Amino acid sequence: MTILFKEGNTMERTPSKYIVLAGTFFTSLSSIIIRFSTAPALVISSYRMLFTCIILLPVIIKNRNEFTELNKKNIILCIISGIFLALHYATWISSIKLTTIANSTILVSCSPIFVCLANYFIIKEKLSKKMIMSIVVSLAGTIIIALGSAGASASNMMLGNTLAFLGAIFVAGYLVIGGIVRKNLSAGAYVFIVYSVSTVVLFIMCLLSSTSVYPYPPREFMLFISLAFFCSILGHTLYNYMVKYVSSTLISVSTLSEPIFASLMALVIFKEIPSLYTLLGGVIIITGILNYLITQNNERLKIKN
Repeated sequence: MTILFKEGNTMERTPSKYIVLAGTFFTSLSSIIIRFSTAPALVISSYRMLFTCIILLPVIIKNRNEFTELNKKNIILCIISGIFLALHYATWISSIKLTTIANSTILVSCSPIFVCLANYFIIKEKLSKKMIMSIVVSLAGTIIIALGSAGASASNMMLGNTLAFLGAIFVAGYLVIGGIVRKNLSAGAYVFIVYSVSTVVLFIMCLLSSTSVYPYPPREFMLFISLAFFCSILGHTLYNYMVKYVSSTLISVSTLSEPIFASLMALVIFKEIPSLYTLLGGVIIITGILNYLITQNNERLKIKN
């Protein structure tokens, strides 16, 4: 989950918490739209980020004074973050081409595990026994899904699952750096720089891998724009808008419903029936992450009080 904007307290009317679910739904459309595209994963990733930057450009120009907060350290961190985000899209979108949507979305939702591990080693954030147990439980779930892919070499399902898992690791790097940079850099400046770097990196990856970025039929470009508008802008922007009104924990927990939405849509649209391994592993992963997030929130409340 990406946090773009967090406004100050005002006397505005509080919107319904169900708007968070709307954001989750739009974000969960990503895997479905990607499956409809016949373009290579790198091309989908590149154009998704390019069109996201283009859509954001008018807002960024209007608030260009935010870039005055930039310094050398922030620029370097933003570049690294953009590279992580590019690698996330490259691996995760590739996974959707190789494994089931259920497997892909469940495994990429493991990112909170790697965020907490990175925070533990980088900023020395403490982990309670309950939090560690939750991480172990979630990792056990990923092993169960992996076991369900054994012998599925013909469909490259194991490779797809591995790429989705790597996608979770890369997006965790992006989120951790974001947490550091956002302490002294505005959201608008951070996001636009990171997205721009990610776009450049992805197109360079296309060039180095000899992946053609043009021509593609209008249908494909409509899918690329749909990913940018519905998933990156509407999905993530709704999350960021609601951060002002609800706790970040509620939003983090709500994102765990993304694999559920995506899997149900894949069942109806593509007739993808999740295996018993996927169902069991998915329940274990989501339960572990949910327990981790709740425990983390309770631990932080204890520290504040």
